[in-house]
Amino acid sequence: MVFMEDEVALADLVVVLWDIARSQPFPPEVTVQSGVAGVVVLVHGPDFSLAGRSGGPVLVVSNRIRGVLRIDRDPSWQQELSALIGELIAVGQGSEPFDESVVPPPPRMPWHRDQ
Repeated sequence: MVFMEDEVALADLVVVLWDIARSQPFPPEVTVQSGVAGVVVLVHGPDFSLAGRSGGPVLVVSNRIRGVLRIDRDPSWQQELSALIGELIAVGQGSEPFDESVVPPPPRMPWHRDQ
């Protein structure tokens, strides 16, 4: 297990993974398999490989980092990684990438000042 802030290369890797998840249905870097433990996604990038399961462990192997790292237990990144794995699984199964531009802006909250 590792904390994302301890390895700068991991933050770069997550950016590449988001680019893949938002690129196209069936990206060539992504393989999705169903098994006894659920749906597993494998992503092979230029200098890394990631294996993850929705709601389960997320493992990274990289040429820039020594060993196999489990990154899903970092509390400050759990939600983002869970969303990322879900989107990678979806595009790996042929869904269209999520388009953030269609998300409406958040509603005004009481603490916002009128301008």
